[in-house]
Amino acid sequence: MKILNKILYSFLAIVLLTSCGDKSQNKSEENSVAQTEEIRMKKPDELGMNADSLAGKVQEQAIDAVESLNDQIVAEASEALGQVYVALDALEAKDTKGALVALEKSTGKLNILLARKPDLALVPIEVSVKTVDLVTDLETIRNIKRAARQALKEDYFQVLRDELAKLASELQVTKVELPLATFPEAMKSAAVLIDKGKTDEAKVVLYTAINTLVISEERIPLPILRAQALIAQAITDDASNEDKKKEVLALLDNAEYQLIMAEELGYGDRDREYKELNKTIKELKKSVKDDGDSQALFEKFKTKLADFKKRIAS
Repeated sequence: MKILNKILYSFLAIVLLTSCGDKSQNKSEENSVAQTEEIRMKKPDELGMNADSLAGKVQEQAIDAVESLNDQIVAEASEALGQVYVALDALEAKDTKGALVALEKSTGKLNILLARKPDLALVPIEVSVKTVDLVTDLETIRNIKRAARQALKEDYFQVLRDELAKLASELQVTKVELPLATFPEAMKSAAVLIDKGKTDEAKVVLYTAINTLVISEERIPLPILRAQALIAQAITDDASNEDKKKEVLALLDNAEYQLIMAEELGYGDRDREYKELNKTIKELKKSVKDDGDSQALFEKFKTKLADFKKRIAS
């Protein structure tokens, strides 16, 4: 059973155990809506690279992001949590000795962690990833927004929820962390209660400890990952001949389109940096068209885009 499912179960268990105007303003709002409904860029006719290759590069970035988080997982903390569930199963079976052995193992692993990393407040114990992909264009996004606004206006909140759910194109990375400062003490308290024969109170302590696990979600926009992959491909292409130059320009067009899509989907809340990024893409296009030395500009943009993705994802 996955940790997240166990956390949900523990929440239910602890509950059971403890229960033993103005016209000018309207016009301004209408203008704002009109601006957000504007289709800011036509979808480029050519991608500039193989579509399957682009999908593969985006997948590689997704795998790298997950693996970097997996590297942070602390096995001892995960094992310590596992022993808590062993203790709870033992208590359900009226096996107090088995429960105490499991809690002793859990506490031992946590004490080792505390000795190694006394300043560490939260310890990652699980990472899971879900992909929600919206393969669409800016015109379709505009139509979804219109439908959502109409549903809100007419108080069709369930329709609104369905429409808003469509406005997602992202990797959803969920991380579960154990609070190292409080968890070991909870294990000790539960053990004392078991020694006194207060097994129900011990269960409450253990379930409460489980419910202190911190669950956080990071959303990595897929359009930004695609823009990164397109830029990476553009950097490797030699635009010294006309055919390659067309490919590079097509890649830059598509990168610009993906960034606009990310903004229209609401990632970064129309962050002002979108404007700067798209301005840089236009500078890159001009440099490529004029046969300029674009490498430094490409590298600068690549770094800026990576920093931007990291900031809005977190």
